[in-house]
Amino acid sequence: MMPAIRNTWIKDYFTFTKKERRAVILLALFALFFSLLPALFPFLVKHETDIVIDEEKEQLLASMRTGEKKPVTSNEEAGNADWYEPKRSAMPQAKSMESKGELFYFNPNTATAEELSRLGIREKTVQTILKYRSKGGQFKKPEDISRIYGLSAKEVERLMPYVKIENTLPVASTTSNTTSVSTQPQATRNTVFSEKKSKPIDINKADTSEWKSLKGIGSYYAKKIVGFREKLGGFYKVEQVAETYGLPDSTFQSIRSFLLISTDLIKQINLNTATVEELKAHPYIKANIATAIVNYRANHGAFKSVEQLLNIGAIDNELYRKIAPYLSVE
Repeated sequence: MMPAIRNTWIKDYFTFTKKERRAVILLALFALFFSLLPALFPFLVKHETDIVIDEEKEQLLASMRTGEKKPVTSNEEAGNADWYEPKRSAMPQAKSMESKGELFYFNPNTATAEELSRLGIREKTVQTILKYRSKGGQFKKPEDISRIYGLSAKEVERLMPYVKIENTLPVASTTSNTTSVSTQPQATRNTVFSEKKSKPIDINKADTSEWKSLKGIGSYYAKKIVGFREKLGGFYKVEQVAETYGLPDSTFQSIRSFLLISTDLIKQINLNTATVEELKAHPYIKANIATAIVNYRANHGAFKSVEQLLNIGAIDNELYRKIAPYLSVE
């Protein structure tokens, strides 16, 4: 009796229908697949060496993530980045925080909060200026605005040419026998306001003092313009002044009508004797272009004309027009 009951129990718990057997086999296959998956993984994905990385894009993305500037090119490493700023398309672009706002002459000692805001100065920085003045602080020269906490270097550079400091002088009063200095309140004294009156200048001959005579051009921009001119070898058109590194377009447009040009002083580079180093020192000629020019000369002999540069694939018509005035074959 007992063996029969035991066989029935075993049959009830260890006997499977056809569907159940299929389910068990399927589950076993799934278990086997997932147990082997870690070993198969390297064959299912691309190997690291098969991935092509665009290094330039990687550097750009990395610089955007860290807030750093894109690494300079070899042409910039030659020192041209401090002088030359290639002008992009004339299509409107989004303005940065440093460049928004109007530009007009102002006195940081008397400008109202509304006027400071119109200049594009952030509200928090405006309050800093007002608080500084309320405690007796004064700006004695345009460069003093660089000490304002919260005002970035680019904002200082943009605003400095428009800073006009008013000098207050005591009024001399005379009596019958003596001359004395008036002690009347400062607000009622005569105010001396120095206003530049621009005069035409030759952009290839003017020194820094002549450049500073133009409205909106101080010592900083004057040195930049003259330095860029020396790097180029002279300007061959007025519009090149606008390429000076950091020079706001609004400032260039305000002085443009006062700019004259003489092109007899332009310095040229001899294509048949110049080295790669000499060529790439020019702001318009990058290292790869300089190398291509020297290699072409080595393979085809001396240049017979500057126009032969158009035979070099790396030089298109636009670049040729920019660099041709600075090159010769003699």
